[in-house]
Amino acid sequence: MPPPDPSLDDPARLRALVSLLADANPRVCAEARRALLQHGSYATAVLDEAVEGGDARVRARARLLRDELRLQSLEAEMRRLGERIDHDDGALEEGCILLARTRSPDVDADAVRAGLDAMADDLGMRLGTAREPAVVVDVMARLLARELGFQGNQRNYYDPENCLIDRVLARRLGIPLSLCAIWLFVARRLEIPLVGIGLPGHFLVKHVGDAPGIFADPFHGGQVFGERQCRRYFEERSIEFDPSFLQPMTDGAMLLRMMRNLVQMHRSRGDVARIQLLQRLKRNLIGEEVERPELGAGESER
Repeated sequence: MPPPDPSLDDPARLRALVSLLADANPRVCAEARRALLQHGSYATAVLDEAVEGGDARVRARARLLRDELRLQSLEAEMRRLGERIDHDDGALEEGCILLARTRSPDVDADAVRAGLDAMADDLGMRLGTAREPAVVVDVMARLLARELGFQGNQRNYYDPENCLIDRVLARRLGIPLSLCAIWLFVARRLEIPLVGIGLPGHFLVKHVGDAPGIFADPFHGGQVFGERQCRRYFEERSIEFDPSFLQPMTDGAMLLRMMRNLVQMHRSRGDVARIQLLQRLKRNLIGEEVERPELGAGESER
């Protein structure tokens, strides 16, 4: 079916369609819903008005329809993002903002970017011309962890807000992956060669300017260590070490891991609607996902 004529995206006409959502005839109601869906984002503002309106039936149906339109918009954005996630340094940051919008549709993306810009400006002034890996990572840890207070939320680890970039920036609390993402986004603004390292059950950043690399753990106050101490992580957990564990993770894999973390957190809370939303976004990022065992509640990839 062809898209509606843009000239028909008239607010008065759209409001008339919204009013038909309360019609007693199911066919009329279904036709109004179909027409509004075809108008896509043009209908969102009118549906917002209806959600705050007086008729209870219109309010309820308008809310469901608005949520569906928002999800369709997110899916389209995720599909486009998936095409460039591993080729565009800015795509992962966009993906994190998109995930935040699944919780708060009106997330201020400009405010998120401005917060990251400000931290990068501060870091750049402190570093000056210094680019030695040990110096760079130490200064980052001092600024982000010790002074600004970004740290792991060990008291309420499985709160979904720990995964959402706007809330991580506001509360300065997160899980390993979300905190590492903050470090990566700040580093990329200064062309600092920082990468994400996805361990089983944990996440680190690594400076790859010189070999051997220097690792940092944003979740634990920005602790800095080398590969030998990193291997100890596996020994302490009786995990057989595999060199691939210390290979950089692609941006696409990081975004997918963020979504899996959120799915597990919402599963532990029984939030079926948000699980379904995230599953739809995952399919739009990577297509039909290869079957894999589900993690149990409390076993997020972090």
